[in-house]
Amino acid sequence: MLLMHGVLAQDKPMELTPAGKAVLQDLIAQRPSPYDPPSTGPLPMCAFPGGLCGAVHRDGTVAVFPQYDWVGPFSDSRAAVRIGGLYGFIGEDGHEIVKPQYRIVDDYHYGFAQVDVEGKSGLIDRDGKMVIEPKYGFIRAIGPDRFAVSENRQLGGTTGGEDFSNSRVEFTPSGEARVSVGIGERLFTDVIDVEGRLIESRKPPIPGFDNNPTLRWVQREKLWGLMRVDGSWLVEPKFQQVSALNNGLARVTVNGKVGFIDRRGNFVIEPVFDNAGWFIAGFDRTSAERDGIVGVIDKSGAWIFQTNYQQLQFATASLRSDHPGAMYGWHFKTADRWGLLDLNGRVVLDAEFDQAVQQCPDGRLSAYKNKQSFYFKADGSPLQPPDGRLIDASCGAPPFVLKVGDKYRLVDAGSNPVTPVLFDAIVWAGSDLKNAKLDGKWGRLGPDGHWVLEPKFDYLSTGTDLFVASIDGKRGFMRRGGSWLIEPKFDAAALRRENDTAFVTLSGATGVLRLSDQSWVIPPRPGVLCDVGTSHVIMSEAAGKRVILSRTGETWIDIGAERVGANLDFGLVTFLRDGKWGLVDSAGQVMVEPQFDEPVYFMPRQRGVAWAKRDGQWCAIDRRGHSVPGIACVDTNPIGRDHRFECKVER
Repeated sequence: MLLMHGVLAQDKPMELTPAGKAVLQDLIAQRPSPYDPPSTGPLPMCAFPGGLCGAVHRDGTVAVFPQYDWVGPFSDSRAAVRIGGLYGFIGEDGHEIVKPQYRIVDDYHYGFAQVDVEGKSGLIDRDGKMVIEPKYGFIRAIGPDRFAVSENRQLGGTTGGEDFSNSRVEFTPSGEARVSVGIGERLFTDVIDVEGRLIESRKPPIPGFDNNPTLRWVQREKLWGLMRVDGSWLVEPKFQQVSALNNGLARVTVNGKVGFIDRRGNFVIEPVFDNAGWFIAGFDRTSAERDGIVGVIDKSGAWIFQTNYQQLQFATASLRSDHPGAMYGWHFKTADRWGLLDLNGRVVLDAEFDQAVQQCPDGRLSAYKNKQSFYFKADGSPLQPPDGRLIDASCGAPPFVLKVGDKYRLVDAGSNPVTPVLFDAIVWAGSDLKNAKLDGKWGRLGPDGHWVLEPKFDYLSTGTDLFVASIDGKRGFMRRGGSWLIEPKFDAAALRRENDTAFVTLSGATGVLRLSDQSWVIPPRPGVLCDVGTSHVIMSEAAGKRVILSRTGETWIDIGAERVGANLDFGLVTFLRDGKWGLVDSAGQVMVEPQFDEPVYFMPRQRGVAWAKRDGQWCAIDRRGHSVPGIACVDTNPIGRDHRFECKVER
C-alpha cells in the first residue's frame, strides 16, 4: 500500500486550489472550437486539494465532489467517471447514476452510452439499464431509436486509457508519438432498432463510378460489379476492390491482381499488376509493380520506364505553389533511402536521403539526411557552393545563411552573395531580420545585407518591435529603431509571453518586471525564474531546488524538490526528492511520497491512470497511488520518455 496524506472528508467544504482557480479562468477564457458544440454543463477539474477529480460550475462552485481519478465531459447531462480503473456515470449534480464497473465506456449519444463487457459492446440508457446486450464489436446510437452496429472491434486511446475513438496513440522508446487510425471498419455497419431488428444494412461505403447515375458499383457475396439503373448487370460481380473513374479509368482488383476498366466496363489494362496507382486528372501515367519490377505505365498499360526500386510514388507540388498538386516527378525508394526522378524516370537526386524530397513553392528542392537539410535547384544541381553549406535555406524567403569554413555570409535564392564571407555567426531574429556577429560583437542585418543595427552589442535576442540588447555585459530593452526603452543594467533578461513583462536578473536574483513603468510584478528572488508549461505557472530555481509560483508570485508548490512538474491542470504533478519520484497536488501537499524510479504523469489521454516505474517495471497506478487492477505491468514506459526541462532566463 502506498502512502497518501491529507485524506479528505466529503462533509468538509471543498473548492478549487488557487492554482485550480487560475486554471478555470484560463479555461473559460479560451475561445471554443467552432467544431465543438457549446457546453453548458459543469466543467471537469482535478485541481482540488488532494488531486482527485470532480467538476465545477463556471463560477467555481463545486458541482461534482472530487473523488474520482478522472471525469469526462458532460454529454446528455451525463459524464463518465473512473475510479480504480473502472468507469461509471454521474449526473450534473454529482449523483452517481451508474457505479464504476465497466472497463471501457463511450459518451452518451441520444440518451445511450456504449459500454464494454468482456470484450463486447452493448448499450445502457440514461439510468444505467442495459437496453442492448453486449454482443457487438461496436455500437452507437445515431438517433433516438436507431443504432449503428459492427462486428469489428478496434479500440483507440492509449495503454491503460483505451476508448472507442478508433484512434490509437502509442509511444516509441525515444518518446515519439505514433498515431494510428483504423481503416474504417466502424463504417461497415448495420443499423438496428432497440430490439436488435435490422433496419438498414450499411456495407462498406459504395464508391461512385462515374457522373452518369445510370451505373453504380454494387457488392454481392463480397465481390463488386457494375449495375445499371434497371437492376441488370453491365459487369457481373467479380472484383475484390474497385474505385471510381479517375481520368477515364477505374482501378479494379481481380484475383489479387490490379487492372483498369473504362466507363463501358471493358478492360483497358488487363489485371496483371501486383500494385498500381491511379491515373490522376490531366496525367497520362501512374506507378505500377509487377513481378518485382517497379516502374511507370501509360494508359495502355505499357511500361514508360522500369526500375529495380523498392517503391515509387507521385511527387506533387506544394499547396503554396503556383500550381498546387501538380506532378513534378516521382519519389523513389531503394535500400530504405529516398531519391527523386523526373516525370520520365531520369534521376534528379540519388537515393541517399532519410525521407522523400520536398519541393518548395519557388521550385527549389529540400532534402534531409543525417539530421541536416540540403537544398537543390529544380534540376537537382546543388544550391550550396562547393566550398560552403546552406544552413537555413528552408522553403521560406531569402536571404539564406551560407557557412564557408568557420565563417558565414548571406546569399539569395540562387546562392548568389548578398554579403561578404566575414561573419562569425548569423541567426534568425524575426521576420526578414538576422542577428550577425562580427569581431565578437552582434548587430542586425536587413534582407539586403546592410546593417540595421551596427555590430556593437555583446548580445541580441530575437524580436522585431522589442528585444533584449547588451552592452558592456549589461542587458537592456531596445525598440525596433535602435532606441532604448530601458537602458542596459541587468545581468540577464528575457521577454515573456505575458504582455509588457520580462524576466530580469540582478546580482543573482530574478524578478518579473513590468516594462511600461519598470515596476515589479514579482520582486527579485534568489536564483532564476522561467515560464514553463501552462501560462499560469512560473518556476523558480535556486540552490538546486524548484518552486512553482503563480503569475503574480504567489507560492503554490514549495516542497524542497530538485525537480517538479508544472502542468497543474491535471491536479497532481510529479516531483523528485532524494533520488525518488512522488506526487504533489496543486496546493503543494505531498499526496504520494517519493518512491518511484522515474517521473509519474497524470495526463488527460490516460483517463486517470499514470505509469510508475519501480523494481524495473512500469505499472499503472491511480490518483491515490494504488495499483490499477486489470492493467498488466510492462517493461518499457507506455507514454514515452521524460523530457528534462532546464530553467533559464536566457535560452
